[in-house]
Amino acid sequence: TVLDSSWSTYRKSVKQVKDPDYDDHGDEYAEASVNSAEQDGENETAYSKLCPPLIGAMVLFVLGFTWNGFAAAGASAIGPLPPRCDAFVNDGMWIPIDGCNEASRGMAYRDFGLASYGTCAPHGNSYVWAWKEQPSRTRCRFGHRNEATLKRALNRREVVYIGDSMTRYVYHASMRAMGIIESGAYDATAPGHADISNTLWETTPINFKWAPLAADQLNILKEINRQVSEGTEIRPPDLIVLGGGAWDRLHVYATDEDRQSHAATLKDLGNEMQKAQEEYGAAVVWFIPTTINSQALNTEEKRDHMREEDMEAMRAVYARNGILSSSSFVIDGPAFTSSRVTESYDGVHYPIQVYDAGAQILFNALDWLLPPGIVEPVTPPRVGKMANPILGMVMLLLVTIGLVFSDGFLGFSYLASLFVKGVMPHNLHDEAFSALHKKIGKHASVAGSPPESSSGQRQLTSTRGKHASVKNNVRSGNVDVEIADLLGSIGDMDISSQPSI
Repeated sequence: TVLDSSWSTYRKSVKQVKDPDYDDHGDEYAEASVNSAEQDGENETAYSKLCPPLIGAMVLFVLGFTWNGFAAAGASAIGPLPPRCDAFVNDGMWIPIDGCNEASRGMAYRDFGLASYGTCAPHGNSYVWAWKEQPSRTRCRFGHRNEATLKRALNRREVVYIGDSMTRYVYHASMRAMGIIESGAYDATAPGHADISNTLWETTPINFKWAPLAADQLNILKEINRQVSEGTEIRPPDLIVLGGGAWDRLHVYATDEDRQSHAATLKDLGNEMQKAQEEYGAAVVWFIPTTINSQALNTEEKRDHMREEDMEAMRAVYARNGILSSSSFVIDGPAFTSSRVTESYDGVHYPIQVYDAGAQILFNALDWLLPPGIVEPVTPPRVGKMANPILGMVMLLLVTIGLVFSDGFLGFSYLASLFVKGVMPHNLHDEAFSALHKKIGKHASVAGSPPESSSGQRQLTSTRGKHASVKNNVRSGNVDVEIADLLGSIGDMDISSQPSI
């Protein structure tokens, strides 16, 4: 056993150590110990020899596998989100942020010259979207995606949004995140029901196609699939974002015939969505309609057919007919609008900043929806492009002056010597370091001062003798260590301040 093996090793080592209580019989004790150790070695079995290394190896294996399990299942370096984050990316909430704090006040004063705020909590709160914390083993670290991140993910790809006005608002939120700040600004003169085209970074077309009804969405997606399958010059989209349901509930859902026709259309739409994923690898995203503010609906027709209860039933119809299961990813509109439903000014639409949360949910999902983006090769600037030879020569000149003239202020200290005598920088340098030189045994004399006389040397020797006596008392425990150090430092000051004779 382990005990037998360790005890035998201990017995063998006795011959090297003698017990002071048995000095007269040391040789006999050592001889007996050696004989006992040899006898124990002869009595050792194969079991007692093999058990310790086997047990040690088993312990190492267990520790190794345990550590590997912790490393594999625990937190890791921040990287692209894994597909399992699909279950958590819609799980967040709006939290109020009070801007009336000292940090915000300071920023407002420095950047904008404002002295105080007028709208503070609880009346002027602003809100930010935040994701709930997930276990570290999921590796779902959601976060805000800025323009640079989105450019890496979408560069040289084609993106198309197809849907109603809710989908259009998400499109505008996506454009704002990609650098088009004015996208989605209120404009009464702009056409409301029209397609929108944008090309970002000169390489990435991102378009919106107006398709309020499920039949419209089906026709557009079917046409895209047809053109791609026929090998036309059309560029197949890499990301397709679809959304709808509100217009269907309002206009084509009154009779049983309408409902049956709508269900058939949804089944066909689901088939086309799967076809886009299978034939040319597009990521197809479905946007569930946002929460309806029933009291704010501004027409009688909407109040009769498009209340939140009606839309909740319509969302279930889309799920039942395979739209959600046919999607690569689903943006849950009610997840980021239900808590702010009172802000829906017409019962259907929200302030534009609310849709920023939906866009960020989509952008986080791009980590597993799309393969790694195409990174443009970066040509580093040539060596010396940002250099200025004249300024470089000035810096070398100033450094040389500081080194040659022993002046840490690059020669400007000599200006003071024009008005005050005895403050030449090189003299101050020697005086400052003279005490240190004496302490290490290099008796460099201060500039302008004669060497010490024999009486001064005797006084120095006497003082050092006192210091030695103090230190001896410290060793004997008569004087406190801190008091001795203090006395020693005072003595050093006395030595360095002795006048030269």
